[in-house]
Amino acid sequence: MLSNNEKLIAVIGATGQQGGGVLRALQASGQFKVRALTRNPDKHRELAEEVVAADLGKPETLKAAFEGAHGV
Repeated sequence: MLSNNEKLIAVIGATGQQGGGVLRALQASGQFKVRALTRNPDKHRELAEEVVAADLGKPETLKAAFEGAHGV
């Protein structure tokens, strides 16, 4: 069984107000690995250790973005 700090949480809308708040809270807790999901990852590399492309309007981008995530 994975410990919490080995579990990956994918955060949708990591550049927005709500998603950004969730991202920062998870990072501050130190309890989880965090993957930031954004439409333009090259523009936001500083958000998290993992920043990946995901667009809710393009469902084909979501499978890879959620791969290995314990939670979303």
